Amino acid sequence: MMSKILIIPLLFILVCLGWWANRHFDYPYPAPTNIATEKTESTDFAGLLFGMRRIFADVNWIQTLQYYGGGGFEDLISKEEYDRYANDPKRKGDYGRYKYLLDMCLRSVRIDPYFKYVYAFGGASLAWNLTRYDEGLELLNEGMKNNPQEYAFHLYAAAIIYSKQGKFENVIENLEKALKEPDCPFEIKNILGNIYKKQGKYEKAAKIWVDIYLTQRIEGRRERAKNNLIKLITEKKISPDYLDNIE
Repeated sequence: MMSKILIIPLLFILVCLGWWANRHFDYPYPAPTNIATEKTESTDFAGLLFGMRRIFADVNWIQTLQYYGGGGFEDLISKEEYDRYANDPKRKGDYGRYKYLLDMCLRSVRIDPYFKYVYAFGGASLAWNLTRYDEGLELLNEGMKNNPQEYAFHLYAAAIIYSKQGKFENVIENLEKALKEPDCPFEIKNILGNIYKKQGKYEKAAKIWVDIYLTQRIEGRRERAKNNLIKLITEKKISPDYLDNIE
């Protein structure tokens, strides 16, 4: 009988502790109701239920890379449909290829907000490869909100803003700072290498191509970096010695 009496205050204490924890604990992940995007699938919620956010975020990211690595022609729309949205205030960037790239990136980081590579790669791809500056900034802003100490995100965002304003010297300055980060993504390196090449800074471009060749695991990227070096050598822009660095 005494044990039954003791259970009541213990239950009361547990309820109070639960209420206090709920009021004061800052849960590190968004609520399941806040992860939905246009490309969210029902299976995404399984990762939340079973506590496997990172695994499901990785799977979603692989699907995103497969989508972005394709032709993107399934997303193209007619000129008539494009013109219909010309004055739409909600319109961001250009409709056309890879129009779901932002949603697919958001899909991964809403499941795992600390998946930092998605913000960096996706933001750079949207801003510079697809010239959708606002979408790139939207993704990076979410990254800065979830990872406020990630200094590189602030550099990428500043570079995008400068690109949008046509201040390319500031763009280069910020990308060069980002290049020094140990986890600088391929897209940032590739963009800066192409900028150097356009500006006639062939030696700097060559050093980036060498770095990409030596650090990338994806064979296609390594081959493109090597071909860039060969082209510069053929055009007598750089010394053939650069090829020795990748042999």
